Amino acid sequence: MKPLIVMALLGLCASNLFAQDGPPRGKVDVVFCVDRSGSMERVIETAKRKIWTIVNEVAQQKPTPILRIGLIGYGSADQDIKFFPLSTDLDKVYENLTTFRCDMGGDEWVGWALLQAVNRMDWATEKKALKMIFMVGNETAMQGTEENFYTKTAPQALKKNITVNAIYCGKPAPDEEKTWRELAALSDGLYSQIDLSGGEVTIQTPMDKQLVELNQKLNGTYLAFGHEGLAKKDAQAAADRKTAEAGAAPAAAARVTAKASGVYNNATWDLVDAAKEKEFDLKRVKTEELPPEMQKMTPEERQAHLEKRSKERETLQKEITKISTERARFIDGEMKKRNLTADQSFDEAVRRTIQEQAAKLNK
Repeated sequence: MKPLIVMALLGLCASNLFAQDGPPRGKVDVVFCVDRSGSMERVIETAKRKIWTIVNEVAQQKPTPILRIGLIGYGSADQDIKFFPLSTDLDKVYENLTTFRCDMGGDEWVGWALLQAVNRMDWATEKKALKMIFMVGNETAMQGTEENFYTKTAPQALKKNITVNAIYCGKPAPDEEKTWRELAALSDGLYSQIDLSGGEVTIQTPMDKQLVELNQKLNGTYLAFGHEGLAKKDAQAAADRKTAEAGAAPAAAARVTAKASGVYNNATWDLVDAAKEKEFDLKRVKTEELPPEMQKMTPEERQAHLEKRSKERETLQKEITKISTERARFIDGEMKKRNLTADQSFDEAVRRTIQEQAAKLNK
């Protein structure tokens, strides 16, 4: 994670105070297209607990990219779909993911759902953007009508430089598995097979509690502004709470690590993140849109208050990153000690794919 760089030069406007140097950030667009029929319940629940671990994998890329995640739930032929567009608002993405249930009909038209992802998502247009779809499901991928078979829709993704990765859930059935392998091959993607349980491997660590405690301090550095600021800050707290309820301390710790990384950016409602944008000028923010504690301050006091919160966050980010590194080492050690493997887990399949495809793009 690249720490926030604060250039505290008195007399300069906010856009100069908080501007970040370095190479331009690339874009990573990831869409999860998930079968929501009855047999997928445990995979979906695993995804909810492990989404922050996946976010942390993207955060390892250098320079830290701009991450957008979109979600699609399919499973009722072409009659219904749960569609959430690509977004940098990771708290909103998590909120959307928590709505996923196994409540769709059972006709898993994989090729049709893939076409919705290709055509309806607002994909990045930059040549070096990493654009990925993860098709997640079981049974055969060859369902639907002939014009919507993946054999016809997968090549359309490739024309837009979108790779389609197939995650087949369950014990391999040769005829079914073959269709998922072919789906990935047709769009330059990778194939993975995971356990229908989601293959979750969770290790509690002594660092989990430390990270959760630091999270409370981190939240205190957010300065909500604008019409949606307070609502977004409440949503941030709700995502903290829901993550802890769904996956206990390990999931909450993974979320804290993500929140301390550069991919977790809330410039649309938080002054500290907004101040990193080149065009930002604190003086242009209307008084009534500022946090209540800043509204009665002078312009100089507002600037000083923003700088103080920014420095506090930078310090906390560094501490969280240090402890998160220690946590990762502890988990690796415990995995080896217990002779555990995550080879058939949902999050490991996604992480491995992101690593390989990012490396391929950067060659």
